Amino acid sequence: MPTPDTITRGAGQARRSAARLILSVAEYSGLTLAGIILFRAGAAYALTERGYSATGGEAFAIFLPVFYALLSGVGRGYVKDTKNGYLPDYKEENEP
Repeated sequence: MPTPDTITRGAGQARRSAARLILSVAEYSGLTLAGIILFRAGAAYALTERGYSATGGEAFAIFLPVFYALLSGVGRGYVKDTKNGYLPDYKEENEP
């Protein structure tokens, strides 16, 4: 039985959408895992340097997926603006 996704968008588009979702989940899962590993390594190094347990700059490694999402959005916007010649990508209401 076809799902509502395949009825409205077609089977090929639904497959591409599902594949894109799986890749996004895998990408952000990997970034989250890398952030946790970097945090643990930074905390261990900081413990040996300081001699006591505290959280400092190594806490920013946990936010690696957030930084990635923000910076990739800025990069996409910059590339889009550069290709567009820094013109607005909207139409005025009175233009055809």
